[in-house]
Amino acid sequence: MKHFPFIRVGLLFAFSPLLLAFVTSLFQGGSMWDEGSGTGGYIWLMMGTLPVGFVLIVIGVVVWLVRITRG
Repeated sequence: MKHFPFIRVGLLFAFSPLLLAFVTSLFQGGSMWDEGSGTGGYIWLMMGTLPVGFVLIVIGVVVWLVRITRG
């Protein structure tokens, strides 16, 4: 059975708003931290993506530990 990379997906999902704010600030020319320019508003999405990403990381660590102990 092929395993799902929970830890990597959790990290990517948790910090995706930072990446989105950075990329859009490159095209708009503003600061990624400035909410007035529009791109900084994406960082507010981390209020939802960080907890979900953390849960995915915890699931990944538990699955990894179970695989190690069962050998």
